[in-house]
Amino acid sequence: MPDRAARSVTAGSLRRAYLPESAGPDGRATLDPDESHHVSRVLRLRAGDALAVFDGRGREWEAVVAEVGRDRVVIVPGAPRETVPEPRTRVTIAQAFIRPEKLEWVLEKGTEIGVTAFRLVPSRRGTTDPPSPSRLARYRRIVLEACKQSGRSLLPDLAASTLTDLPREGSRLVLDPRARLAVGEVLDPGEGEVCLAVGPEGGFDEEEIAGLVASGFRAASLGPRTLRTETAGAVAAAIVLYLRGDLGGTGRI
Repeated sequence: MPDRAARSVTAGSLRRAYLPESAGPDGRATLDPDESHHVSRVLRLRAGDALAVFDGRGREWEAVVAEVGRDRVVIVPGAPRETVPEPRTRVTIAQAFIRPEKLEWVLEKGTEIGVTAFRLVPSRRGTTDPPSPSRLARYRRIVLEACKQSGRSLLPDLAASTLTDLPREGSRLVLDPRARLAVGEVLDPGEGEVCLAVGPEGGFDEEEIAGLVASGFRAASLGPRTLRTETAGAVAAAIVLYLRGDLGGTGRI
């Protein structure tokens, strides 16, 4: 391996790449085209440079770039790395369809905060058309980039869904500015899963909220000020993880 490998950056500052598949029998692995472009053109790494690779399922390894070609990067994975701890509470944001640029913000910030899954749902006041396959691919790329930036090794799950197909277990909250109780007042104690249903601009209508409440959701507010839809989910997720002790909180709930 070139001498420059010995002068690699410290483990805490390693650049990161996504490698969902394990190395081959020769101990080498080829990054996919997007990741190869990121490593060679954005990070500008060269043969012998150190990086970290993660599989999106919670595992991460030290690695060295072995080869940089026109359209591919080959790496050699090494020793396992200690990963950033995932929140004990699995949080799902069920976000009503909104304009793509707003939804991209939800996905990026939610991933950074520690959200485990995103479910994209239609609503009467929002966009009714589900995202196209190409749009979903872009959304997944945004989630991946947020994982790299935040140090997470677990890739949040992202899928289109409906209000009737949301999780049936755990603490389920629908954000409603008219609700009498706040998120922290209706959140179940413990470390069980939490699903946060977030409406579009203007919120879910009364019939949609009633349907969610009938299925086990509890209406909750985020205080007296009106938040934009792309802000509400991130704020609610941060409150939940703080109260559960995953964002510096005391874990009192």
